[in-house]
Amino acid sequence: MYWMNETMCHVASYYYVGHLVKHYNKWPELMKKLEFLDLHIGKEVSINDGSMKIRQILAVLTVCLSGPVSLIVHVLYYYFTAPDQIFASDLLLYYTISQTLGNSFVFDIIVYMICQRFRAINEMIEQLDEGSGMHWTALKIRRIRRLHNEICSVIMTVNEIYGIDLLICSTNSFIMVVAKLFRIYMSAAEKKNGFILINNIIWMIYGGQFVIMCWVCTLTHREINKIGLCINQFTLNVQHSTKFNKLAFFNNFRNREPEQLEICGDNTALNLNGFGIENLLRTNFERDCVRNEINDFSLQLQQHRIAFTACDFFEMDNSLLTRFISVITTYLIILVQFYKPEHF
Repeated sequence: MYWMNETMCHVASYYYVGHLVKHYNKWPELMKKLEFLDLHIGKEVSINDGSMKIRQILAVLTVCLSGPVSLIVHVLYYYFTAPDQIFASDLLLYYTISQTLGNSFVFDIIVYMICQRFRAINEMIEQLDEGSGMHWTALKIRRIRRLHNEICSVIMTVNEIYGIDLLICSTNSFIMVVAKLFRIYMSAAEKKNGFILINNIIWMIYGGQFVIMCWVCTLTHREINKIGLCINQFTLNVQHSTKFNKLAFFNNFRNREPEQLEICGDNTALNLNGFGIENLLRTNFERDCVRNEINDFSLQLQQHRIAFTACDFFEMDNSLLTRFISVITTYLIILVQFYKPEHF
């Protein structure tokens, strides 16, 4: 477990450097897509990024505290207490921790930005009102479709950049948590309590990093699923108002005599004038336009299955977190069963 842990840490550390070099040209493309997306959404609804700035500041402070600050504290503590306990491998650990935290926090911030954009789209759908005119409603739905398509393009770019990264980060977090928890068990069994505190801090950092990644992706998935619910609710409202308006229309023109035109139905006879027929046809045409836009949007939602994946091996969400915990528990039980303390 120790050598697997060390190997995975070094592989992840080297890959993070290569990751920046490999996808150097895709970062400007991703930022450009986000800028265009914000420009188009800003024309319809305002986006509040105040919470985003707070999260960015917290992420930078966390990386600094777990990396450079912790490294300085470690060196000063052992320099004055036990200089012979200062090892290069221990100092390198703080670098790998800050590196993996920085990389994962960048992913978390990008995903949360996407989540905020989906919330803006849901807000636009909730603000749809047929009272402003069916023609304008159809145009707004088409704009929302375009915004949704742009966000799907952004997510595809994010998956291309972070596919292997998510796979390596998840594997690294899993091995680190298992190794450090088993190391704590070994220290407790052998009554060596020197490094229990630092091992607890390390597994909590890597486990917390993985939890935040899954939690942010789950929030985004909730906003994505909410789009279909909002569209369905708007469709039901339109259908209800359509039936009500048709009933009111027929009641208004039931007994009018000018330019009479008799329309016979099943056991009914209604008198409509020419202006009423034109108004009715125009209203039906506009409602058909809205209905077509809603149907196209529903089809688009079905075709674009949005998810953040690790090279299509698994999706990042809370269901993955539950499997993560169960597998860690299984491996710890196996390791504990085969472990024998030195004094036995």
